[in-house]
Amino acid sequence: MIKSGLVGVLGQTNVGKSSFINAILGRKLLIVSSKRQSTRAIIRCIYNDPESQIVFVDTPGLHRPVDKLSRLLLKQAFAALRGLDLLLYMIEPWIEIPPYDQKLFAELQALPGEKFLLINKIDRAKGAQVPETIKRYAQTGLFQEFIPISCLKKLNLDTTLQLVKRALPEGPRHFPADQPTDRSERFIIAEFIREAVYQYAQQEVPYSAYVTVNKIERRRGGPVLVQAEIAVSRRSQRGILIGRGGQMIKRIGQAARPQIEALLGRPVYLELEVRLRQDWNRDRRRLLAVLGQR
Repeated sequence: MIKSGLVGVLGQTNVGKSSFINAILGRKLLIVSSKRQSTRAIIRCIYNDPESQIVFVDTPGLHRPVDKLSRLLLKQAFAALRGLDLLLYMIEPWIEIPPYDQKLFAELQALPGEKFLLINKIDRAKGAQVPETIKRYAQTGLFQEFIPISCLKKLNLDTTLQLVKRALPEGPRHFPADQPTDRSERFIIAEFIREAVYQYAQQEVPYSAYVTVNKIERRRGGPVLVQAEIAVSRRSQRGILIGRGGQMIKRIGQAARPQIEALLGRPVYLELEVRLRQDWNRDRRRLLAVLGQR
């Protein structure tokens, strides 16, 4: 038997949850963006070593909902908390507990299992910010461990991993040892393209776009053909994503292609099309379909 279990990673938007899981895995499976709400779907990423299998559950960032999409994202985040063996709650060293966290902790208190506090971005902390933050959060009585980390500098990640293993029960491997995620190849490729949209598009455009990979064709002796569609909710957004003379869509493709090639292990020929899906983000059925893409 090995140490085995589900570990949820929860926290406000942009605290570094996806960066943490990528760093633990030693490879990029989750997109990272400084823009809010870049994580939309529940993604299980699987860490394996001879003594353990840890299934990290990445969740959408916690935030105050403003529309149908953000409300569904929050619902997904809380649904992912069911059946966890351990919860990692991630914050930054901001000393004071934000009102949002204070309100949330009453709900987390009722969840079974241990809860660890991860204080990320300690490489940016000044003075006594880290110990003061730990002191304030310790007063809640919610957490069993307080772990200062830096995903960027890879500080204390090994310590975190050892503490997680110690907290997990013994059990079998629930996934093959060579399976890195419960999501499909198409899903990960679509996420890499969406990350490039977040990187280059501004204002409401990234939040009004979703990506569908329609074709992956492995050609003998040539690059892998990947055909994907970027859908937007308004006609004006389509023009923005294409750009003058096609410059914006070209830039998005150039940013996404190296990550897709790293995932597939082969050169890639990437074809992108921007299509109008009028008001898709106001249609609950389509929203659920987009969030449920695998």
